[in-house]
Amino acid sequence: MTWLKMTRKALYLMERGGSRYLEKVDLDVHNLEKNEYKLEMPLHWFQDTNAPRRMAIEVDENHAEPEPATGQSVLDTYNRVITTQQWGARPRSVQPQTNPQYIVIHHTAHKTNPNPPNDDSRRTQAGGEQLARTFQRVHIDINGWHDSGHNFLNTTGGFLLEGRHGSLAAVIRGNSVRSAHARSTPGKLPGGNESPGIENEGNFSTFQMLPQQWNSLVDLCAAICKSCNIDPNNIRGHREFSATECPGQWLFSQLPRLRQDVRDRLARDR
Repeated sequence: MTWLKMTRKALYLMERGGSRYLEKVDLDVHNLEKNEYKLEMPLHWFQDTNAPRRMAIEVDENHAEPEPATGQSVLDTYNRVITTQQWGARPRSVQPQTNPQYIVIHHTAHKTNPNPPNDDSRRTQAGGEQLARTFQRVHIDINGWHDSGHNFLNTTGGFLLEGRHGSLAAVIRGNSVRSAHARSTPGKLPGGNESPGIENEGNFSTFQMLPQQWNSLVDLCAAICKSCNIDPNNIRGHREFSATECPGQWLFSQLPRLRQDVRDRLARDR
């Protein structure tokens, strides 16, 4: 639900819980002595199409002018995450929580739509939920893991889904649920499974990520960095923990860009 913010000059339709302006209606003078103004409201602001479009209002003389919009908080990204309950995960107990040091970036290493490669922007939320159920089934029934190996899934359509049960609640509190996405190999970084792992749908050995998926990855990484107090420099690739090519050569080469985009997103946070 959006909300309205009124000033002497305009009435704004605002983002829920934020300060981002979605739409603006200018106010015209109705009776300056009484400090009254008039406006014409767009019908789509109301559910009732018979609502009056024109009205006169009185503006508080001391009402402050709006502050410049700075966008949503990075933590608002958590509101977009589709939970295990919402995508119909098989019930599993929540694993122990840890104090995370990293964010571990993965790719699923499969092409969902080969022409053009990785272009699955037509994937719906229902498609993302089906993919999450498939991964959980494979990870439990074939890999023999307790639950989905990853903490979060980022689809090619830009949908974010919780992976292992309890992962969303944990990162909101600044923790991580121990998972099975980055088993440590001797000579590599330790602690991968103790940090949030993000699976990115697609094969990024050579193919490039589409903008909607990249933006969702930046948003989620920024939220986790903020709530878990993780330095963006500690956004790492799976291959830094385990003997694997994951997250693919192209995506691994983009980690410096990802870290910078996350820093920029955090700097704009209100």
